[in-house]
Amino acid sequence: MNSIVRVIKLSDQEHNLAPLQSRKEDVIFYRAESEIGTLLPFKVYRWNRAGGSIRDHTHDYFQIWYVVKGEFIHTINQHTYSMVKGNIFVIPPYAVHRVDLVPGQDIDIIGCEFLPHFIDEQYQPHSGGKDSFDYSYLEQFMLDEEHVTPKLALSGETDLEVSRLLHDMLDEFQSGKRYYELVLKANLLKLMSVIMREMARQSGQSNEEDERVEKFRELMTAAIHYIHEHYNEELRLEKLCRKFSISKSYFCALFKRFTGKTYNDYLIDYRVHQAAAMLIDTDMTVTDICFQVGFNDVPYFSRVFKRQTGVTPTHFKKNASSV
Repeated sequence: MNSIVRVIKLSDQEHNLAPLQSRKEDVIFYRAESEIGTLLPFKVYRWNRAGGSIRDHTHDYFQIWYVVKGEFIHTINQHTYSMVKGNIFVIPPYAVHRVDLVPGQDIDIIGCEFLPHFIDEQYQPHSGGKDSFDYSYLEQFMLDEEHVTPKLALSGETDLEVSRLLHDMLDEFQSGKRYYELVLKANLLKLMSVIMREMARQSGQSNEEDERVEKFRELMTAAIHYIHEHYNEELRLEKLCRKFSISKSYFCALFKRFTGKTYNDYLIDYRVHQAAAMLIDTDMTVTDICFQVGFNDVPYFSRVFKRQTGVTPTHFKKNASSV
């Protein structure tokens, strides 16, 4: 496919974002660096223009549109969908779609746009960072236009919750108060979770798997308790699986389902959490704490601790106290 570069002037009736480059003939390409900005890879806005259209386009960022009022036509993969109040879509990077607004129709949309690394800091375009816990928020939406859910109809409590989250995000984004980035990310993660649950419910997914997994809740609770009791020992996955008489592959799948993390990530997080408490509450040295919580290499412990907390253990011990 030959790529062409062209600047296209949009009419006043079209989207208020300026296109930079098309990915293919008659497809406009929007770049995040221009449309979202570089300071924060996220924005949320209200859009209430009437008439016109946003022709076939794509972008290198996620786009969420929620209809507060009115109607528009959403076209993706050569199929059209009428979007009305309570409808929402999530479009991933590089999926081609189109929006046609109804002439004379009042429209009120809350839009949210963000780069993947706003949710998953480890995300890389080609690798996807699939081992990252945060990637699970993106994974279900990382699809091409043939597999994107083009329209999700919300109702009842789900609609109220999505509307509240988006309105809160809009207020937070506009106010720019201290720590607003953290509040925005927290609300965005909640929003993605609510949408994923609703998509799963509407897709008619069988409860069979959930029931099967639920049978192992007691076993997984016991395994997690065992980790908490023995985290400072050499706690190999194989040893844990033998203790609870379960295959390694099934244990890993169940553990991720119950905790949201891989076994190794969970164990490291718990050890770092315990180390942080010891650094604050005891006079033990960093070296002693390293071995006390189950690490056997001080430089590795320091790297992991800094990756998890943003500072070295020494710096944390010196500055974590509130006095």
